[in-house]
Amino acid sequence: MKEPSRIASLAWFGEGAGRAGRFLSGTRQMSAVGLIINVRSSRVRSILGDLLHVAKQFPTVRASVLNGVDGLDKALSDLNRAKIDTLMVAGGDGTIQAAFTDAINMRRFEHAPRYVAIPCGMTNVIAADCGLKGSPIDALDQFLWRRNQGEVKRQKRSLMGVRIGESAAPVYGFFLGAGAFTTAVKYSRAEIQAKGAKRSVAMGLSIGGAILSAAFGEKPVDPPLVADLRAPEAPDVGPRPMTMALMTTLRRLVLGVNPFWGEGPGALRITTIGFPARKIMSAAPSVLRGKSEPWFDEAGLKSWRTNALEADFEGTVVFDGEFFTVGAGERVTIETGHNAEFLN
Repeated sequence: MKEPSRIASLAWFGEGAGRAGRFLSGTRQMSAVGLIINVRSSRVRSILGDLLHVAKQFPTVRASVLNGVDGLDKALSDLNRAKIDTLMVAGGDGTIQAAFTDAINMRRFEHAPRYVAIPCGMTNVIAADCGLKGSPIDALDQFLWRRNQGEVKRQKRSLMGVRIGESAAPVYGFFLGAGAFTTAVKYSRAEIQAKGAKRSVAMGLSIGGAILSAAFGEKPVDPPLVADLRAPEAPDVGPRPMTMALMTTLRRLVLGVNPFWGEGPGALRITTIGFPARKIMSAAPSVLRGKSEPWFDEAGLKSWRTNALEADFEGTVVFDGEFFTVGAGERVTIETGHNAEFLN
């Protein structure tokens, strides 16, 4: 069913068009703003026409509709020539990740734009933290109106630059999970989201489900992850068997699930659960809310912060909803030297 659009359902002289009319008649000279729409993002399919309708009411918007990330390089180059100062991305976490990765690695912009995350994808953890909220159609309309009035908020986040192997270019994003979390995401895609669960609910269940499964599920014989995480702030030395590892530079996740309690100045927050998971039934409520207990360290529950790390392990990680394979001997490095400014 097509998502109802407040803009599309109003006459030209209604509220949505009235906002556009005030924009057109205003005296403020606004710089150009780019809009990337990923038509393959799950939510976009039913609302593409409405998104474009909203965009057309604001003459400074330069909209590009992409089939996945094909053509993203050209779209970003065109937006640089248009001298945009703001880039809006209507897609999920993977689309935003692709935009940051191409923009940084290929130096697409002479001046880095500010970003706007419009939640339209299978996972929208980035938007839940620092993006627009609610219906993408209304959120886009309201943001463009507030932007014209100078009433937008700014939030800075550090990017995780993840490099797999020495010769690979880094991928830039915000949330990574490995071990049992990878299994939980695969289950969510097949069983939870496939049956119509809301996207924020599905991602919250993926994170929470991985932790609760360690508490109540069947205990595996072999550890889901064996990893050596190296950083000055790391609490352990050498390879360690783990149930899972979670990492992010975001300040909050979804549905109140935020399993990070480590303190310190580092932009990268890391939580690991040892293997076998001990006392996890007692720990789960606090872990999910990012609250520490005095006995966590003894039970193998560790959370800490750093600005960069190196890691040796083998397996599959989920990075902003996308799956990446780490082969034998491929060192993973993560740095946080790039910052992004989000508007909402």
